[in-house]
Amino acid sequence: MDSRIDKVENALLKILKRDIMGLNGTEKMELSVAGLNAIMRLAGEHAVTGLVANAAMRNRIVIAGGAAEGRGEVVMRLMQQTMAHRQNQRRFEDAVGRFARLMKENGIAYVVFKGLAVARHYPEPFVRTMGDVDFYVPQRDFLRAVEVIEQGLHVKMDKEDVDKHYSFDWQGIRFEMHYQIETFGNRRHQHRFNRMIDGAMAEHTDSFTLCDSDGNKTEVCVLPPTEDLIVVFKHWFNHLLVEGVGLRQTLDLAVLLNAYRDKINVGRLMTALDGIGYMKAFRAMLAMMRRYLGLDCFDNFFVYNRCDEWYANKLMAAVMESGNFGRKAYRNHTTGKKKSMETATRALRHCVKFFWLAPKDIICLIPRRIGITLKQKF
Repeated sequence: MDSRIDKVENALLKILKRDIMGLNGTEKMELSVAGLNAIMRLAGEHAVTGLVANAAMRNRIVIAGGAAEGRGEVVMRLMQQTMAHRQNQRRFEDAVGRFARLMKENGIAYVVFKGLAVARHYPEPFVRTMGDVDFYVPQRDFLRAVEVIEQGLHVKMDKEDVDKHYSFDWQGIRFEMHYQIETFGNRRHQHRFNRMIDGAMAEHTDSFTLCDSDGNKTEVCVLPPTEDLIVVFKHWFNHLLVEGVGLRQTLDLAVLLNAYRDKINVGRLMTALDGIGYMKAFRAMLAMMRRYLGLDCFDNFFVYNRCDEWYANKLMAAVMESGNFGRKAYRNHTTGKKKSMETATRALRHCVKFFWLAPKDIICLIPRRIGITLKQKF
């Protein structure tokens, strides 16, 4: 057990590590009803209940006790959660499949990122808790895409320009249409990142196949592995700085690192990270993944120093403290000025704590991100 995190946190990390890294084997974890309930409460705060429930349903977790301890009720609840995750996954696949067909029919360049694009790399995609659908459209197609989507899906686009995207609700799902995937504080870093994304799309986009409930197969466009990994990493670190980030987003990153271990152009990755000022942050993240989730696939390319290891512990502590999008750590859970000020204060504290991992960008990012936070909340 790691002394920096408590017993329940260690147990949850062990379950998640075994599931996402394919380390299940024949070994099983035995938990009491009370122990499993405690883990599920923590998993709920980090939006990873699907993974724990599925591990129990697959008999990778043995629930000790009988009727007197409430074992039957726990099993029934886990079955219901697993079924709900499966149904939600199907709902997202249907919606994204129809959306992708619309974009292809109209010749609009796009890539879907995060969400379903990452879920496909999980051992069982439905276990990932879905939030919304993020996609990027290059500037040359953006305005036409707005028109096509509004007419084709019969929706009204929310064009409030707060954080580099428009949005709309369709099929009960929130879609976010980005004209800039990630926000940087440093303008030079921003330009390099934007050129990297557009250049990758112009050169080659990957795709994966969705099969909807009517049996229609659709190819969904996604970024190539190197750029996809950089996007998910930058998103993870950005949320960690501004409001907090939990295990759901951390596992997304771990799953991609594992899935892309033989597909990453390491030279291109390092050049890109240097160019956007995030090499130190990436190394610290890798050290954290290695220590807490056993992910060592990049050890041949990175030699970790004492600074990396020190920040690895700080990063995991921040993840466990924050929960999903920082909600676990909030004292004020309602909207309004108090929550806005708490978010801004947390962003400042995290920026100071992790300043040396990306100093050039963070020094410029602080006023911009705090300003966005206040604009969103007030």
